[in-house]
Amino acid sequence: QRSVIALLGEVMKIFAYVYYFIWFVCPFAFVFGLAYGIKELIQNNKVYNKGLIVASIALLLILAGVVYPSFQ
Repeated sequence: QRSVIALLGEVMKIFAYVYYFIWFVCPFAFVFGLAYGIKELIQNNKVYNKGLIVASIALLLILAGVVYPSFQ
């Protein structure tokens, strides 16, 4: 049976490999998604905000790509 830490390591590995292929897109997606999400939140006060979701996924991929080598 795999432990939770080993499972998280495998998930981080998948995210890191995805990041290695799209590393040049993630910073721009994070910045523009965050700016668009904050603008929409202020203007429309929506609960569901696509810009913030894009920014959070981009940040997840960036952090997985940076942190994964220390899991090896």
